[in-house]
Amino acid sequence: MPQTLSRTYAQFVSTLSYDQLPDAVVDKLKASVLHAMVVSIIGAQTHHGEAAIALTKEEDGKPDGATILVDGSKATRSGAAFANSKLMHATNQTDSYRMLIHPGPCIIPAGLATAELLGASGQEFLTALAAGYEVESRIAGDFIPTTQARGFRCSPVYGTLGAAITTGKLMGLDEDQLVTALALACTFASGTTEGPRVSGREMMYHEPQATRAGITAALLARENLRGSETCLEGEAGFYNAFTGNNRGELTYTFGGPNKTDMAQTVAELGSRWETLHITPKIYPTAGYNCPVIELTTRARANHNVAPEDVENIAVEMNWLETTYPSPAFPNPDRSMPGVGSTNYFVAYTWVHGSYPPLRQRLDPGLGETEADRAVLDLQQRVTVTGVKERGNFAPGITIKTRSGDEFHDELNGNELKWDLATESQRISEIFDEMPWPRAQLDRLVSITTGLDGRPSLAGLIETCVPA
Repeated sequence: MPQTLSRTYAQFVSTLSYDQLPDAVVDKLKASVLHAMVVSIIGAQTHHGEAAIALTKEEDGKPDGATILVDGSKATRSGAAFANSKLMHATNQTDSYRMLIHPGPCIIPAGLATAELLGASGQEFLTALAAGYEVESRIAGDFIPTTQARGFRCSPVYGTLGAAITTGKLMGLDEDQLVTALALACTFASGTTEGPRVSGREMMYHEPQATRAGITAALLARENLRGSETCLEGEAGFYNAFTGNNRGELTYTFGGPNKTDMAQTVAELGSRWETLHITPKIYPTAGYNCPVIELTTRARANHNVAPEDVENIAVEMNWLETTYPSPAFPNPDRSMPGVGSTNYFVAYTWVHGSYPPLRQRLDPGLGETEADRAVLDLQQRVTVTGVKERGNFAPGITIKTRSGDEFHDELNGNELKWDLATESQRISEIFDEMPWPRAQLDRLVSITTGLDGRPSLAGLIETCVPA
């Protein structure tokens, strides 16, 4: 009998050491940590962030527990991770893998709380993050659109597994215990797409709850409970439940055939790193809008055409990015001109030359200024088309002017997969608009950069708690 997927992942995680991580992976993980920590500061100022902190302090307060970022109070491991996950997710500025999963707000808070309580070093923390990111991304992979089409929201479903692996690695679970942690995480995973389909807001707590569930899975695995080896590919396992079969048959794909080989999820494990394809979201919007904003910003700078002189702006994107949350359950409000649509972000960026990462969206009923009215007018002249041949986060844009000129530009999908240097520069632009001292960011960047040389996470956590 071939080795099960869960066993293969458990062997990889249990033997993974910091020295095995390529420099590029370590750099990417540091970039993700920096992004999450700064976004948590922003998230703490939101209603959702404040509510999560208040709930955690009331229900999970623990004087010798883990730190709730920004607030500084202590809570249980699961409680602090729940609150911190919410802070990292409150403004929709998380990270993304293949558009629809957001590993950071599940994996990082689980790792942060566990590493703090155990006194883990920076290297141990980064190694555990690498394990969580890699396992979650690979298990999700080609199955993401099909899971979404089953009515499940991918991010919490797969995020539960990532949080379990990161927590289990930091706790030193052995191979058998990691198999059980995965089996329990497969059982605990949940989250539906009905909220995204009808613009409901229950998804605001999907990642925090997935983080808590993943931590619980790892903690229970210490009890030497026997988990199912075939928890992923078994006849009634994870893939059957969340994709409809265990044969690799897919309902939808970003591109290519509707079939994948189950074995490819573990192919080249430890040598080909899916973690390198994580993309941070710098703007407070759906991930697929971020590259469109970047591309529009560049096109506006290169072709200084006034909004009133634009005849039409045509945007091409991967077809699944235009049918969010799924072609099976599309949200019509996202596919037509209106505040929050792709049309809107293109129009706003063209009118203003950029889109501020901290900007609150224009109230669709106002349009009080001339610029507001220009945005509302121009979005009606933006067309968005889904194309199966386009990769994720690789939009194209064509601008036609009233005088007959035409300009085209496009991205290849890799531009937003930032390294630490780029992340530091881009996150700095956000920090300049925040009511925190600039020295705080400088220290955060310095500590994150040297995280692999630090004996604990105390300094990292302290930079995200006001003095």
